[in-house]
Amino acid sequence: MSSTRRDSFYPEMFDGPRSSPPAESGYTVRESPESEPRVAQQCVDCGAPAPKTETNYTLISSRYGWRLTRTADANGRRLMEWRCPSCYTRYRAKRPF
Repeated sequence: MSSTRRDSFYPEMFDGPRSSPPAESGYTVRESPESEPRVAQQCVDCGAPAPKTETNYTLISSRYGWRLTRTADANGRRLMEWRCPSCYTRYRAKRPF
């Protein structure tokens, strides 16, 4: 293997978008998730607010059952839409497999 470090080619892969400069030890220090403000989600169909959770990953757990769907708008841009469990059931029933 060459002496070139892999992370010099793909720094965003290892450091991520919100990394601070490397510490004296040479390792990158990541910011804590608490430093990023969490946007409150709501259902695109009924407008119900999502329950307060620590992360969005918790919303899609079996405890909460919210679903995130990816669709395209008229211009072909990708849209991410949150749905509560009851609206997702109706949404899924209308769509063919």
